[in-house]
Amino acid sequence: MSASSFDADALVPTVSSIQGRLKRVLESSEIFEEVDGVYAYTGTLIVYQAGKNLYHGRMICRSSLTEIRIEDATNITLIPTAAYRPLCPPTFTQASSPSNCFVKRPGLISYDRVLSSDNPYQIAEQVLQECQTCEFLKKHPHPNIAECLGCEIQDKVITGICFTRYPQTLMRRVNLGSDMKRSKVLQGIENGIRHLHQLNLVHNDLNPSNVMLLNDDTPIIIDFDSCRRTYEWYDEDVQISLPSNDLDALGEMREWLSENVTKQYQFKE
Repeated sequence: MSASSFDADALVPTVSSIQGRLKRVLESSEIFEEVDGVYAYTGTLIVYQAGKNLYHGRMICRSSLTEIRIEDATNITLIPTAAYRPLCPPTFTQASSPSNCFVKRPGLISYDRVLSSDNPYQIAEQVLQECQTCEFLKKHPHPNIAECLGCEIQDKVITGICFTRYPQTLMRRVNLGSDMKRSKVLQGIENGIRHLHQLNLVHNDLNPSNVMLLNDDTPIIIDFDSCRRTYEWYDEDVQISLPSNDLDALGEMREWLSENVTKQYQFKE
């Protein structure tokens, strides 16, 4: 169980270095584990960059992202490029100007678990899967589905997926307490997922952080790394990809956005 932070656009430089190379923290995630029947903080996982290489490590001391001292990290592991950057098939679209868009890069904070699994390349495979989904959606666009501009490619491998940049997430808008056209937001989200379902796709991870809002409150569904065809698919819990997954999640969001004093959520924490 962990709480993560990640800022791909504002990498945090530190004063330390490895053999003269500047190190930058890319991701951090606090770990909470059950100790004597109580969940307690047991450490912080980090991903950092040194030169052209990425590393995974663990911290014992609890620190904010900007205060992490990389030299105190233990269990340091080099993350091979092939573990998170798949070869780009020739049929994929290369983005023409990735500097003017949002570039989604894979999260690597779980690499320790990936490395100990039966498939150490599952992150790269997930990137490839999302790219394939986005290539398909490029042929079937919808005003409530994020516009993919193609892949960011370096040395024949995929380094990121490029999307049109949108102002803010639904989660942030609600947290800021800003007014919005709730019925328009919910209807747009439903229109987007119905479009996916007509294409025999299920999003499988619909939540307020995966919905962006335009300035006129038009919702845009993002993040397709869990999107699958409507047949059995497997994750840690051996779940099934069904349209009801998205419709149930939409119901939760509708309740979350309601003005009811007492929220009646379907899924309990």
